[in-house]
Amino acid sequence: MTNKNFIEDKAVNELRVLSAEMITTANSGHPGIALGSAPIFYSLYSNILAVDAQDPKNIFRDRFVLSAGHGSSILYATLFAMGFDLTNDDLKNFRRVNSKTPGHPEVNITDGVDDSTGPLGQGIANAVGMAIAEKNMEATFNKRDLKLFDSKIYCLSGDGCLMEGISYEALSLAGTLNLNNFVLIYDYNKITIEGNLDIANLEDVALRFKAINFDVITVKNGNSTKEITTAITKAKKSKKPSIVIVPTVIGFGSDLEGTEKVHGLPLSAEQIENLKNRLDVSKPNFDLSSDVKKHFEEKSNNAKQRLFKRNVELKYKEKYPKEYKKLKQLFDFNYENVIQKIKKLDNNSFGATRDLNHKIMQEVAKFVPTFIGGSADVATSTKAYIESNSYFSKNDYFSRYIHYGIREHSMAGISNGIALFGGFLPYQSCFLSFMDYLKPAIRMSALMNLRVFSIFSHDSITAGQDGPTHQPIEQLPSLRLIPNTIVSRPYNASEILATYIWLMENKKPVSMLVSKDKYEYFESKVDDAINGGYTIFENKSADITLIGTGSDVDRCFKIMKILNSNGIECRIVSIPSISIFEEKTTKYKNNVLKDLPKVFVEASNEQTWYRFAGRADLVLGLNNFGASGSPAEVEKFMKFDANSLAKKILKWHSQKNKQM
Repeated sequence: MTNKNFIEDKAVNELRVLSAEMITTANSGHPGIALGSAPIFYSLYSNILAVDAQDPKNIFRDRFVLSAGHGSSILYATLFAMGFDLTNDDLKNFRRVNSKTPGHPEVNITDGVDDSTGPLGQGIANAVGMAIAEKNMEATFNKRDLKLFDSKIYCLSGDGCLMEGISYEALSLAGTLNLNNFVLIYDYNKITIEGNLDIANLEDVALRFKAINFDVITVKNGNSTKEITTAITKAKKSKKPSIVIVPTVIGFGSDLEGTEKVHGLPLSAEQIENLKNRLDVSKPNFDLSSDVKKHFEEKSNNAKQRLFKRNVELKYKEKYPKEYKKLKQLFDFNYENVIQKIKKLDNNSFGATRDLNHKIMQEVAKFVPTFIGGSADVATSTKAYIESNSYFSKNDYFSRYIHYGIREHSMAGISNGIALFGGFLPYQSCFLSFMDYLKPAIRMSALMNLRVFSIFSHDSITAGQDGPTHQPIEQLPSLRLIPNTIVSRPYNASEILATYIWLMENKKPVSMLVSKDKYEYFESKVDDAINGGYTIFENKSADITLIGTGSDVDRCFKIMKILNSNGIECRIVSIPSISIFEEKTTKYKNNVLKDLPKVFVEASNEQTWYRFAGRADLVLGLNNFGASGSPAEVEKFMKFDANSLAKKILKWHSQKNKQM
């Protein structure tokens, strides 16, 4: 064995033991993947990645996504070895509250972590999104004589990630778009939590990836850093997206090597000693040997040099100053300027809110040059797209209009990746009834504080003849339950503009629900709508307050006419965003809601409104599925048309008067 091979093998084995020590001390974690994939981590960070441990957010860096996020301990051990901002104490505090080493990787907590992962398959979709963002940056800024953007996106996946549907959706699109800057590394250990892979999956992975336009590269010896490095180097030079299949042994070197038991079972102190003996490791606890430290210092400098050699930022700045200024503005974007421009847009337009939003989107796209996205093959119905003569494809990476195909889940995961790349504001769209396909990824948007915009159309039972499969009931409250999100159901153009302002003001996901229904709007001011809830129609002689959202505000106006003819005076409140409204002062909220009997009207599950409703108030919602028929037919069938609702209110009001 040469000295080079000796120090590399020693470094890999010390990473193995270090990651196992972290898990054993925490008495929680996943030693199986850490012990098995250590050679992959070593090869990738030591010999491939162009990164700077002292500048971990450098926009020109390579990105790495650990889709199999349960392998976090080996990631942290490697980052520690490569000189990122992690200490011995951080490793000792693995999986503890407020540590830099949480149970699964979390972006913005640990330097060097590019993505929050854990739900299997999500990371793959995120990485594809990063690759799309990189391609768009290349098309926008690279010149024939200067390649400013030329990074690669690497993603490590296990068997579990590849069985998740989101991964296949995203990878299929990556192949279609020919994202040759994307390299998937497959930790192929053939073991899942319940046993051998063949109890649940017998597919030929290589054939599958060839079928979706991937270059397939297979490593013979998963413990050979030389073979792994050679394979990844070949992949990064491919003219296609690539998968590098690395056969590994789960729990390598441990007493439980090769079994499902080592997946999530911390090694005992005795088993740690056995591991050290088998791997011939005698390093200090929670540290590395002095010669291994020196070796990793060299490797860290090499990684920095790879980034520096490829980085032509200074030359670009001198030769293309206008483009360079534009680039800097994108990564430090002034959303306050956009807010002021949005406030000046026309808020007196009429039509279905999906049509109003389409018009406003075109203007926002002018203000935000990296506003990019598309729909799950329903753009003509949701109207959520940026008008363009082209679309994002292998022949045109410059376009900001993406055809995601019927891939709702991966669309949302890819949007997260685009946002994680930096400089972009991604949007996505589909029917509200299919929001559940996106929800796991929207939850991750919220967890990562990502400004991702979801536009859901066909937001009510008035979706009509397509029937209950397309008529949302529980989706709206389900969205509202996700922490750190803004959900908006606008009634008119002012409320749509307010939604865009919330999107610009907050670094968190925003979901906007728009309708296909056409109705005559009661105009309001953006400055009122921006409060999340406001009085849209005041009546100082009012007997009751009608409260609605979106198209249900129109329903409230229709109900008011019926009630007026029966001697009941009304005022109307619109609450497009509950979360925004709840942030306002108690005085403001009380002034909007008033100390009057209240009727809440929303064609969705009624539970949402009981936080505002008192015993004397009435909540009118829907708790059962719809039916196939015209919008008017469905409303009557569901007894949610204005006449049926007015009758319920009249009965309620009459009973209240009798009790007084």
